[in-house]
Amino acid sequence: MQRGRKFLPILVALSAGFSPFALAAPGDHIRAGDSVITPSVMTGIESHSNLYLADGGPQSPEVSALAWVLRPNLQVDTAGAVAWFNLGAGYGLKQFIDFFPEDDFHPENADQFGNVDAAATMQLFPTSSVGARLADRFDNQAIPAELPTQAGTATANVVHTGNDLSGGIVVRPGSALSFEALGQFAVDNYEVPDILTTSTSSVYNNRLQYGPIITGAWKFLPKTSMNADFSYNFLRWENHLVESVGPDVDGSEVGAYIGKPDAEAWRLTAGVTGQFTQKLAASGTVGFGMMTYDEQTVLDDPFAGTLGGSSNELNTTGADTFADDTTLGDGVLVNLQVSYAPIRGQTLTAGYRKDFQDAIFTNYVAYNHVFFRYEGSFQNRLGLGAEVSYRLDEFHGEVARGDQNLAVKLNAAYQLTPWLSAGGAGSWSRRACEAEDCEKLFFSTQYDDFFGTLGLTFAY
Repeated sequence: MQRGRKFLPILVALSAGFSPFALAAPGDHIRAGDSVITPSVMTGIESHSNLYLADGGPQSPEVSALAWVLRPNLQVDTAGAVAWFNLGAGYGLKQFIDFFPEDDFHPENADQFGNVDAAATMQLFPTSSVGARLADRFDNQAIPAELPTQAGTATANVVHTGNDLSGGIVVRPGSALSFEALGQFAVDNYEVPDILTTSTSSVYNNRLQYGPIITGAWKFLPKTSMNADFSYNFLRWENHLVESVGPDVDGSEVGAYIGKPDAEAWRLTAGVTGQFTQKLAASGTVGFGMMTYDEQTVLDDPFAGTLGGSSNELNTTGADTFADDTTLGDGVLVNLQVSYAPIRGQTLTAGYRKDFQDAIFTNYVAYNHVFFRYEGSFQNRLGLGAEVSYRLDEFHGEVARGDQNLAVKLNAAYQLTPWLSAGGAGSWSRRACEAEDCEKLFFSTQYDDFFGTLGLTFAY
């Protein structure tokens, strides 16, 4: 196994037509014709025991921090005869407070002022034999990385900006049968702090994804249906040789650069989803897929000519190289979920998923994820939730390693008035490598973090 390095890894729609706005009291939302508009804002405090997700060693101590958070949101739901439209958008501000400005740690370099997420869906002729669907999701999120925290470090955040657009034709031959023929186009941009790269640009890499998506559903019972899905994805990276960022481990090098080839991926799945009894709902899909990498795109990269043909930077032989494709075992796809509601307002859910996905700092990751979740509502005022999850990530490519991710989450919310609620949440998350010599090879990929938040949410 190669010695890895740590790297943490729009649709803009306008509803046609205008109608007078209906005045409403706080908590009743805003109504305009067929639309319901719900603005809200959350503010509170957030704490982390390990802000930079550090391993806690002498060279990388854990740093706790407290932040003020502000998150306004807007939800728009429209159900008309010709079109259904849904939009959810939010902005997140997070400003950390430095209680000890004289020490060597400066949590303000993890401030986040640009977190934005938005999702929109439009269905045209939703009850006709032939219709259309358009959906888009935009996301710009910052994640603190393990970095020097001294003053003068402009940012300690890795920033991912992505937009996923899909749309196409929906055909409904009958009330129980439907098909969708869609096209998908997605863009992803990854930026890292300047301190992690020798490049003059903070952009680490950019990716394009595009391809067809075909789905079918047959509702053989009122609340139960069979589903089948097929997708084919083309993945195209801007840079096929990326810097191997992070600390040296054991003096061993994967090289100053890591090959990141283009790829093509396909998936075929089928299954059943439905409400089988008044208390029991379940869904299950199985399938198969493959992701094939084109190592020639790395060898043909213009920068490759400066590395020398015999350089280990361009090695495509051996156990762990950028020529790795998904194995037959990794290609098996499983997605199972069962929900049980023993009494009204109380739901227990268990799930398991086995899948694979493209990775930014190596070829791909194959993962197994299992979770158990509780959700409860009491007198429509108090909501409680809890979740325990475990995910095993197996990375393949020039950087090959296995990560175990454990998480325990708790949350509670109380509706003080129709327009004001108070809530809190807490969690513990751990990432640990599964290798026997983990401490020696992958010390910087491990961390524990205790997270907590308290806040108030106002919804008009």
